[in-house]
Amino acid sequence: ENAKMMEGKDGDFGLIKILISLLSSKEEDVAAIACFDLGEFCRFYPNGRHIAKRLGAKEMAMTLIEHENPELQHQALQCVSKMLVQNWEYVK
Repeated sequence: ENAKMMEGKDGDFGLIKILISLLSSKEEDVAAIACFDLGEFCRFYPNGRHIAKRLGAKEMAMTLIEHENPELQHQALQCVSKMLVQNWEYVK
């Protein structure tokens, strides 16, 4: 139900756009948290994967996979993985 709130009042996914912009933050912790939140949005929001990809989240997260910070790498890899999974009931 929290994922539904990400639509915003106008349905423009403004919060998702903000999270995507935070992926380019100079603060590595901020970018890692944004990766986690975007991944969870993709996981729980119906059609969230397509929305995040359409807004450019996948490309931005993929650039962070090669970051020097291992925690940021880990969160970016998980974020991209969550964008690629099509059916969560088969993932254990």
